[in-house]
Amino acid sequence: MIDSLQILLIVLTSVLFVADLVQSVFYIREADRCEGGEHMPRWLYFTCFCGFFGAMLFALLAPSLPLMWVAVELTTLVSAPLIAYHRSPGALEAMWKYLLICSIGIGLALFGTMLVMHAMTTGNPTWYKAGFVFVLAGYGTKTGLAPFHTWLPDAHSEAPAPVSALLSGALLNCSFFAIARFRTIMPDEVTGFCDTAMIALGLLSLAVAAVFMVRQTDYKRLLAYSSIEHMGLIVVLFTLLQMYGGSEIVFEDGKGVVFENITGDILFSALLGHIVFHSLTKTLLFQTAGNLLLAFGTRAIAAVQGLGVSMKLHAVLWIAGIVFICGMPPSVLFLTELGLVVSAPIWMSAIVLFLLFCVFAAMTKIALAMTMGKPAAVPRPLPARLCCVPTLILLLLILCGIFFCVGHFFH
Repeated sequence: MIDSLQILLIVLTSVLFVADLVQSVFYIREADRCEGGEHMPRWLYFTCFCGFFGAMLFALLAPSLPLMWVAVELTTLVSAPLIAYHRSPGALEAMWKYLLICSIGIGLALFGTMLVMHAMTTGNPTWYKAGFVFVLAGYGTKTGLAPFHTWLPDAHSEAPAPVSALLSGALLNCSFFAIARFRTIMPDEVTGFCDTAMIALGLLSLAVAAVFMVRQTDYKRLLAYSSIEHMGLIVVLFTLLQMYGGSEIVFEDGKGVVFENITGDILFSALLGHIVFHSLTKTLLFQTAGNLLLAFGTRAIAAVQGLGVSMKLHAVLWIAGIVFICGMPPSVLFLTELGLVVSAPIWMSAIVLFLLFCVFAAMTKIALAMTMGKPAAVPRPLPARLCCVPTLILLLLILCGIFFCVGHFFH
């Protein structure tokens, strides 16, 4: 299972890098013209951007746990300057907050890695548990899991739109992969402890995101909290797959007969589908949000009204992205979240459904307020090329959704 996840993330990260690199070529030039002020040289931006992609691939392909730690730390160092592209006080604060919190997290992950490697030589379950706690806290910081998520809303809201999209769509997945890799090497006697800790952080992340999204006034921070929500769901899906994903063996007359585990198949498809469609949809939304920032010059939701009148194509992209990210039919995320609900224990399903409803209510209220009614301000005209990549991503989401649904129907 971990090999399939690794291949998927390598392909997905590469696709997202190309999409955000192309959008960067269009976006950065327009951002420099519209926003003015001091900013990073373009050559340095694209150097860090490509280095960021290389560091993420290094993290996914690292042959050993220590090398994976080095790669994840490298992603922090090369992506931090991108957050402070505009050199504004808010961007600089977000960059230093990102560096400080994530460096502490990576330090915890290093200590956890040392404990796990020591446990692999001694076989002591206590060392495994202690090591996994530090690993989960350390890499959970980069994954955006609550309560270690505090860097994420600032970084995502202050960074240029293509950087925000790559942070949310690719970096969080790479950090999650590190947690998944450690979980799969845990011995059977400690898996229950590990699964309980992961479920707790996953549900806490979903709850924290729902609370902060209800009264959100910044549309880029809204998307950042949505990333926290979905990483919590992905962690819960992965943990349930570890708990219920094995083959079922029934003994008859002393002979073991292996049966296909339907629950495991559902959870496996839901996990991979959720990762792909969350990353693509969040890329669509962050790129669209970046265009809105250029057009209106503000991230305030109250200042962006009446998109259906003033910016029709952006209104379509924004509403479609919100529909997809909330898991509303025909979004594939509806099927992946349904798979979680039907596979989880009843108490967990009830909690997830309630929190998903809160998220749905918050995001749709904001989306409708931004797209309906009369424009609150006259937007600045934008070049049509800024909509090319988000439109292609929307078409890709629709096509992939059709193939996903048709493939599972015939299966």
